[in-house]
Amino acid sequence: MLDALLGFMIANPATSHALTALPETAGVAAAMIGLRAPRPEATAALVVSTYYFGREAGQREHDIKHAGWDAVQAHLGAEFLYGWSLPNLQQWLAPTCAAWAIAGAMILLRLRSVRGR
Repeated sequence: MLDALLGFMIANPATSHALTALPETAGVAAAMIGLRAPRPEATAALVVSTYYFGREAGQREHDIKHAGWDAVQAHLGAEFLYGWSLPNLQQWLAPTCAAWAIAGAMILLRLRSVRGR
């Protein structure tokens, strides 16, 4: 079973990123709720989205440098999505959408629990 799960995650990186973004977002939000941070769900979604953006931008920058671009051009290209491949974009957008969806669900749950009191 573990082999099948690993095979699925390797074959579908955008989906596996989205699935791992769900508990990451919930965990960061739960920690921030415990610390009484303002807007913990939205901040958690932003943190997770930024993490995945950095992950994909770093990979893209590395690939662009090996394609012959100089370091500054590669960095700017990676930061501003220039030269990104569709898989890189999907592997950033899928977890970003998942993170914001879980943040929205957590906000709705908190609002309903406050109204129920």
